[in-house]
Amino acid sequence: MTHINVGRPENHRRDLVIVVVLLILSWSLAGLDSSQALGLTRVLRGSVLKPFLAADAAFERRAALAARAAGLEAERDQLYVQLQGAADLDRENRALREQLSLPERRPGSYVVAELVPGRPSIGDSHNFLLRSLSLADVQVPTGVSVPEGLVGVLRSISGGTGLGEFWTHPDFRVSVRSATGGATGIVRAFVGEDGETLMLVEGVPYQARMAEGAILETAGLGGVFPSGIRVGTVLRESASRSGWSHSYLVAPAVQPGAVRAVTAWSRASMQLDPLSPGASVRPDSSTMPDSGAVREEAPVDGP
Repeated sequence: MTHINVGRPENHRRDLVIVVVLLILSWSLAGLDSSQALGLTRVLRGSVLKPFLAADAAFERRAALAARAAGLEAERDQLYVQLQGAADLDRENRALREQLSLPERRPGSYVVAELVPGRPSIGDSHNFLLRSLSLADVQVPTGVSVPEGLVGVLRSISGGTGLGEFWTHPDFRVSVRSATGGATGIVRAFVGEDGETLMLVEGVPYQARMAEGAILETAGLGGVFPSGIRVGTVLRESASRSGWSHSYLVAPAVQPGAVRAVTAWSRASMQLDPLSPGASVRPDSSTMPDSGAVREEAPVDGP
């Protein structure tokens, strides 16, 4: 079988010229040092490759936005399901309070803010910044949380920026109770022997016990934190014991480095239910036996 070449001679010459030019360019580029190669790369990226790089960056941004939109859609669906359950629970709660002739309970509202963790040069930061224009109306100190649990406490506010402390701060304290209401105590940060930061609940009455796996939530005493915010899960009893009380190691519900959007509790317009844990009962003046009597105050969360 005879092979017949139908190509034009000028095409062969053009292909040969292209090959020779590419070989010369590759040999020249191979002899460049690092600084010259970097300069040439910058020139190419700023001229010939610029439109291709811009198209690639736009494609990456579009893919990131699509992934974010899908995540927000999933969060919206989950929030819708939770909102339905919360609405049913709220109706049942209102009906029960009406049957018991209890006043309407107003636990306050929440302000959504962006959390910016501190960036120390050495070690871990126990402080954070909150940014939101709605923070101006929030009274401090007040609790900061996410749906998963407690994050920390907001200490001061200046305009739309607030300064707070994570629960890992050495001075942080919060009163807690078990979800079943069987035991109470005070939680603080605790660093284990392996360097892991946990929580330690102290002051649990001697006659009360906290089982492993028990859920701890804020008790609402003092008005700094609303009641019912998840704090952590009991791991085991601690070897340290003070007097007639127990101490337990607790796994935190929220790690400080894992949050960016949080809610700050606003109690500016809150009207406390007299039967709620955070309410301070003020006796009627006509029933007080002595005007100089001392009224016991509820303990305050935090330092």
